Amino acid sequence: MMANIANTMKTLPAPIDPILSELRAFDASTLKNQFRNVAEQAAKGAVAISRYSRPELVLMTAAEYVRLEKLRRAPFDALTGQFDELVAKMQTAKSRKAVQALFGATPAGLGTAAVKAAKANAR
Repeated sequence: MMANIANTMKTLPAPIDPILSELRAFDASTLKNQFRNVAEQAAKGAVAISRYSRPELVLMTAAEYVRLEKLRRAPFDALTGQFDELVAKMQTAKSRKAVQALFGATPAGLGTAAVKAAKANAR
């Protein structure tokens, strides 16, 4: 059966990305008719599935998908952690008092504070 599947593997013409040309490739009908064999190949490493001679899908193990998804999410998770730290720093009694003063300020008081801050930043 493995010899049969080797004969059905195809070389992909001009893939969208060169990375896809590094993968073993199967057309969609081979996947449909020999799913078990294609899945066995995917267990050894991701495989490209093509339709009309163009790569459309990549079949890989669930473990590999999870690994890639964690890598993709890592930058977002780091930013989330930084955001959470900033929010925690703002949850102090001093911060609450400053926010209450801000929302209770008059327009004239806000103007005075803005001019004072601008002068301090100009120095």
